[in-house]
Amino acid sequence: MDAAALIAFNIAMLGALVSPGPALVVMLRAALTGGRKSALACGLGLAFGGVTWSVLAILGLTALFAIAPWAFMILKLCGAAYLIWFAVTLWRNADRALNTTPPRGAQGFWLGLLTNLANPKAVVFLAAIFTTVFPTMPTGGQALLVLGNQLLLEVSFFALLTVGLTLPGFQRRYIAFKSQCDRAAAAILGVLALRVAM
Repeated sequence: MDAAALIAFNIAMLGALVSPGPALVVMLRAALTGGRKSALACGLGLAFGGVTWSVLAILGLTALFAIAPWAFMILKLCGAAYLIWFAVTLWRNADRALNTTPPRGAQGFWLGLLTNLANPKAVVFLAAIFTTVFPTMPTGGQALLVLGNQLLLEVSFFALLTVGLTLPGFQRRYIAFKSQCDRAAAAILGVLALRVAM
């Protein structure tokens, strides 16, 4: 595999990771309500969700969506419904004191995984990256290399994000403006849910 193609893939993935979206919102919530452990678990869930979409892109799910657009529409509507539910929950709880009880078990992981899987447009985006960056769709060992690289990249990114979100100064500022921050996050999620549904 061409090293330049892998570097280009990583640059495209980093661009997607740093763009504001549901992943950053759920990471923020996990870090502030459950601390570093919860945020790391959420980040792992988000990373595994991203790799899942890449596996599906490699396996040709985008081709299936082209043949059966109704399947893509169902996935989009389910994803949008999940994001709307999360936005409404944030909005309703905006005026409540911050719940500092850490999530039990694997709740942080499942929050991240479900949030990432709630956006089926990701498989189309990833398929576009694969077809743009690589001369042919990776298969076999090359596919495993790309997927392992993506998992490492995403886990590293979310681990660094966890460190930043759990700094005491950041948390103090959030708590001071919790109501406004939660309502802004809910509004962003609502807009993203509409974009997913379209």
